Amino acid sequence: MRYITTLVICLFGTSLFSQTTLTIPQIQGSSSTTSYSAVKVKTSGIVTAKFIGTGKINGYFLQDPVGDGNPLTSDAIFVSTTTDNITIGDKIEITATVSESSSRTQLGTITNQLIISSNNQLPITSVQYNADAWNWEQYEGMLLQFNQPLYVTSNYNLQQYGQLSLNPTRVYNPTNQFLPGSAEYTSLVAKNKKAKILLDDGITTANYTPITFADANGTRRTGERLSNLRAVVDQSGAAYVIYPAEKPSFYGNPRPTAPTELGNYNLKVCTFNLEYYLADSYGQGYGANDAAEAAKQHTKIMAALLAIDADIFGLVEIQQGQQALINIVNALNTATVAGRFAYINDGGAASGTYTKVGYVYRTDKVKPYLNLKNNDNPSPYNRKKAQAFTMISNNERFVFAVNHFKAKSGCASASGNDIDQKDGQSCYNATRVLEATSTNTFLNFNKTTYYGDEDVLIMGDLNAYGKEDPIQTLIQAKYTDMHRYFHADSAYSYVYNDEAGYLDHALASDSMRRKITGVSVFHINSDEPTMFEYSGNAYQPNMYRCSDHDPVVVGLSLGSTSHVDNSLADLIKISPAGVVDYFMVSNANNLTIQLISATGKILKQEKMLSNAHRVDVKGLHLKVGVYFVRVLGVDATRRFVVVKGS
Repeated sequence: MRYITTLVICLFGTSLFSQTTLTIPQIQGSSSTTSYSAVKVKTSGIVTAKFIGTGKINGYFLQDPVGDGNPLTSDAIFVSTTTDNITIGDKIEITATVSESSSRTQLGTITNQLIISSNNQLPITSVQYNADAWNWEQYEGMLLQFNQPLYVTSNYNLQQYGQLSLNPTRVYNPTNQFLPGSAEYTSLVAKNKKAKILLDDGITTANYTPITFADANGTRRTGERLSNLRAVVDQSGAAYVIYPAEKPSFYGNPRPTAPTELGNYNLKVCTFNLEYYLADSYGQGYGANDAAEAAKQHTKIMAALLAIDADIFGLVEIQQGQQALINIVNALNTATVAGRFAYINDGGAASGTYTKVGYVYRTDKVKPYLNLKNNDNPSPYNRKKAQAFTMISNNERFVFAVNHFKAKSGCASASGNDIDQKDGQSCYNATRVLEATSTNTFLNFNKTTYYGDEDVLIMGDLNAYGKEDPIQTLIQAKYTDMHRYFHADSAYSYVYNDEAGYLDHALASDSMRRKITGVSVFHINSDEPTMFEYSGNAYQPNMYRCSDHDPVVVGLSLGSTSHVDNSLADLIKISPAGVVDYFMVSNANNLTIQLISATGKILKQEKMLSNAHRVDVKGLHLKVGVYFVRVLGVDATRRFVVVKGS
């Protein structure tokens, strides 16, 4: 009896102080939580990344180099520790306790750690991210290589949390690309909601400096890209993030220094939302809080205006009265030549922080023709105006209409048809449609009865994206959306919640369209972090993030017709009619074409380098069906059929 009792005690003691030997995939399991919580286990793997030190997540990632072949179980795990005694590439055998921490399965309370070997090849899983068929849980803790370019789509949390949003494509606002309520709109809404990848620096300290992902200028712009990014996957609560396993190398979309792609113009015009530019009345909740902030804003705005170097500025969201315009004109004349710039006095007086639209122009290039016309039907007031200008060198004239339609904000006060209809256009859409209708009526009367000129250019912040009702109202009134005319679906002037689109427009009457040589959105603001604003804690005395909207710049060729003419459009040919691997574009030298699917998706954009340019499509793997070629800047769209999928 004594022998038996002793044996039982020994067996119990062995069970109490031993550990379970498991592979990492076994610990992770195929569900969202482990089956071995609070169990001491022994396992092994290769260290793929580590983040140990003050303010970091404190731990390293351990990955089974072989795995179990089951796509539902992760091959890696996070090891929580503050002791930095391992190196990336080490193969480790470890005894530790399994736990769940903020939904992350991890190992902690290490009782034994043995380095088996060093400088091992890292186990890397190559992936092609597709939000429609993706399960982050199966990759938890694993080292991935994304075999596709990833775009930075948001830098909103760059400074505070060290995070960037990434996506395989630039993310566009659904109503910027498709008609509200359409099937394409609904599909893009759903896609945008689930497409985000969060790149995190692995640092838990808020507002950590220096900013991990910033460049030499302290910025990281949306629209920049990463290729072949290597990162480990982590989970914190309901969110998944990826930590770079090596220093990321960003490229593309550098800070611009001047507007480009304006063509062969003889006059340059610009509209620019200055984001509440005030001359006084500070600290009322809109615009600068005090004179010091106003001075910072002024410095940034002036840097932008000088870089744009327009002959006419249509300024939006500038304080009513004349003093704000006077301040800008005086600064421009001081920075250039005395008397070069002047403003249009609209006769109005300041009314607190209420804003208007206004005109500043070069006196040596143009002169106002007759008087400014104001359209206050419907409200808001002082934000829909027209002024004709005559070019001094050749006496050519056009009508420049600058507008600032009702904002999408303040939805709690909306009533009737202005209540948000949940179709992507937000509140006050009915008022904006009335403004568009009124603008058309107002311009129809003044262009003929008062100014006597059919050349009309409508610009400004219309607070509506490209496919929304107010813009479609103007298009139906025979105005051409010049953003889409020159840039198809790639234009944007504003980024919000990762989504890019253009609220700032350039729409031309038919005769005006033929005199426009190019449209450029000067991306100095929408792609930049908000921390650079005049009220931000990373203020820079330059033009970058001087406003939340990008300026829109248009090149005009007054007195002549630009390259946009029907005779040229008629000459452009696509051959053969039935395409297999390539097609030829004739008579479009130096123009840019876009290959577009039947559903409107841009598949390829390419500049024509000769009058007989070959466009290869084999690598696009096109299916049999109908496709279109659009020639930018010319009224030419050609249809062809892919007769054999490649």
